[in-house]
Amino acid sequence: MDDMYFESRAIAREIAPKGKRLTGILPRVGLAAVVVAMGLAACGSSTTTTASTRASTGRAGTFNVMVNFTGATTVQGSFTTPTVGATCAQYATSSLEWTIGLGPEVGNPVLVDGVDINFLIGLPQSTFHGAGAYTGNVVSGLTVGLDSFAGTASTLTIKNDGSGNASFTNYIGTTSSADESGTMTWTCSG
Repeated sequence: MDDMYFESRAIAREIAPKGKRLTGILPRVGLAAVVVAMGLAACGSSTTTTASTRASTGRAGTFNVMVNFTGATTVQGSFTTPTVGATCAQYATSSLEWTIGLGPEVGNPVLVDGVDINFLIGLPQSTFHGAGAYTGNVVSGLTVGLDSFAGTASTLTIKNDGSGNASFTNYIGTTSSADESGTMTWTCSG
């Protein structure tokens, strides 16, 4: 477990006995950060991964993500992961969700096509303007197998229904110095 998990538990213990309730925008952002730090509960198989949705909100959607990576390691397959407590349409309009982004459980790779992968597709709140196209450093935290990859040549398109696609080109491996490129396409239900 990481330090963020224990820190969030300590905060919860500190607040609970005092009977205080967190409300408003700031606690939602804090909660979202904790959700990201603790993960989105995705686990894997070689073709499809199922993840639990956030039952507490009753509104969470589910992404079906298809990946196609080429270069140092070829990976083709899919997995599912929940939205972060939002319907698909809300996900396409809320800057909070795109600050969090989309990808496998943070810190826990998902097994696709026999290879552990992890990535985060995200945007800063200040940049997000809803459905449309984005460029720059939108794909980060990319790991394929035992190698991590970094770069800034990536794009993102989000549709009004929460579906979309992202791509990255010529990310360089930190261990192998090899290139990795790829696309991620997703649909959203819920």
